[in-house]
Amino acid sequence: MSGQKRKRSVNFEDLKNFFKSDPIDHKKAWEDLRDRVLQIDSSIQAPAQTLAPSSLSLPEAEEIFSLTRVTDVLWAKDLSIDIPVYLLEAIERIVTITSFTNRSNEAYSRTVIDQIVISALYEENQSTLLVREKEKGTSEPAQLELQHEVQFSKQVTLRGQPRMLNGFCDYTIFYEPRTQSALATNVVIVEAKKAHATDTCLGQLTAYMGVVHTSRKEEKRANSVVFGVASDGLSFRFLRIDNESNISQSRLLEWHLDSAQIYSIFRQLIRLAALQSPSSSPIKDPGKREKVVASFGSPERVRHFDYDLNTLNLIEEDEETEVVSL
Repeated sequence: MSGQKRKRSVNFEDLKNFFKSDPIDHKKAWEDLRDRVLQIDSSIQAPAQTLAPSSLSLPEAEEIFSLTRVTDVLWAKDLSIDIPVYLLEAIERIVTITSFTNRSNEAYSRTVIDQIVISALYEENQSTLLVREKEKGTSEPAQLELQHEVQFSKQVTLRGQPRMLNGFCDYTIFYEPRTQSALATNVVIVEAKKAHATDTCLGQLTAYMGVVHTSRKEEKRANSVVFGVASDGLSFRFLRIDNESNISQSRLLEWHLDSAQIYSIFRQLIRLAALQSPSSSPIKDPGKREKVVASFGSPERVRHFDYDLNTLNLIEEDEETEVVSL
């Protein structure tokens, strides 16, 4: 609740009741009213102190969300999705026109990450359209959209003290909502940093992932798996929290050495998200379902990939008003 003013007001009808009759002892009546106000004031819990996700180390984020680190290396095997020529050319142009000294800031990192994320999302959505044309009568897989600077907020406990975790993640990839008022669901979370600082945001990224994961747990969802990506535009590390609250990560992948692997992982995450969209209708015909899934990836992986933001507490910017009764 950073930046919010906390206002307290009194029920007007309650206040009028105090002046309906003239008290015998004005001093005693005043003291009673004063004591009642002080009692109310002391009973109201102060708002939790704001906790910035960027201030968290990876162990602290794991502690907050009761995560267990495991040694499984994600995507250890090579994947084989070709990188579009236009993406390689776009990144090459960015490198060519950007001075060497400016390639170390976060703005440059975001420019490169933008190209990769947008390309992966566009290509998967194009594949989605092709499948929809071939398999008419089904709305699966879903269209996906990209959103920047998404606000996350959740009450947490750190070292025994209540805190309001509040921050903005750089990118989320979400399902197209059915209505304008519906909160888009099922995100892939991406956090960007300046050059050579990819791993410095693992605590921050894990905190955002933890919000999604624990929210799904609280909703009694059968699947609470969530993925995240940390990157400086040069190197990439992918994280996963599974249904048992285990957190694992990939090795640090370098674009100049592992570009095909990095792009393939992005495509796979988006693909799995599209296939698990709650806005999609299940395909009843097993044969048709098999053909659709075969066009996008492993059905075994798809069964274990499902997460959303339905239960996230998004902060309002208006002043908070608290009404108390005397």
